[in-house]
Amino acid sequence: MKDVARAAGVSQATVSYVYNNLGRVSEAQREHVYAVAAQLGYAGPNAVGSSLRSGRVGAVGVVVMDSVVDALEDPSTILLMKGIAEVGDLEGVALTLLTAGEDVRTSKALRGLVDGIVLHNMPEEHPLAGVLAASGIPAVAVDSPRSSGLPYVGIDDRRGARLQMEHLLELGHRRVGILVDKLFTHGDGGLVSLAQARRATERNARERLAGHFKAWRDAGLELSDLRIVDAAGIDEVAGARAALTLFEHAEVTAVVALSDVHAAAAMRVARDRGMSVPRDVSVIGYDDAPVAALTDLSTIHQPIVEKGRQAAGMLLDRIAGGTRKRTLLRTKLVMRGSTAAPRM
Repeated sequence: MKDVARAAGVSQATVSYVYNNLGRVSEAQREHVYAVAAQLGYAGPNAVGSSLRSGRVGAVGVVVMDSVVDALEDPSTILLMKGIAEVGDLEGVALTLLTAGEDVRTSKALRGLVDGIVLHNMPEEHPLAGVLAASGIPAVAVDSPRSSGLPYVGIDDRRGARLQMEHLLELGHRRVGILVDKLFTHGDGGLVSLAQARRATERNARERLAGHFKAWRDAGLELSDLRIVDAAGIDEVAGARAALTLFEHAEVTAVVALSDVHAAAAMRVARDRGMSVPRDVSVIGYDDAPVAALTDLSTIHQPIVEKGRQAAGMLLDRIAGGTRKRTLLRTKLVMRGSTAAPRM
């Protein structure tokens, strides 16, 4: 629609008026817009997007487990919403950031607030996903949950985490600490045992740790040699606190973080303690959020914006009665200046 408006020398609103048969343009102008659109091969607005915009609300909800304030601290939430907003068929549809909490009655409120739902990284056991699946409200899950019966967009978290650990092992690191965003929906954080880590209820943490453990075992090393800290939060403050705990309890040569936010926090804490990155300690993150490039952080790239695009497309497909069920996107290792071989 934007291209048609530009080529026809009219506003985007005028093109919208033409295709929605609103009496705000002259017949000559209408014919001109149609002619330009035909030349460009534009057949008109997507019917599914139009039906969503003409519904009761005209909004799509992005539902997170944490508070809205915490979600806004998480680059993955912002990038996900960016990807959703980039899908042209949702142009003009409001995006609403909502928090689920633990009350299944949230689903009743959502029916009056939005026309469709994107769940972002909800706990597998959270009842909202199942309620939505049974309610008929169009919904898509991103990252988690996978077992709800909802259409799903995600990545192979284990593979990405395995690439993290393999990178450090190939460099020669054997004293490694792991910073986990959150092992449990409710937890106090701190240094945790291997047994506690294996009981993680947060899917992303559980899957990524499984990837770390496999790489470590495949190298012939004992899992008990790893040091694991639960940050119990996704923000920079929680990451810094977790990094401080790790450095105070273990002499590690490398830190693996399950997010770039916590990796960047670990770099700052290391430098505050007089350590050079990567000369004294290597640090690697996960996500390839904007902070990674800014801090020269080695990381695992996952296409978060594309997750949003795919989720939006799947949601539109769901609204139209489609049957798309699952999309898995690839990850890759991005090597920057925060990792190097340990000093001998």
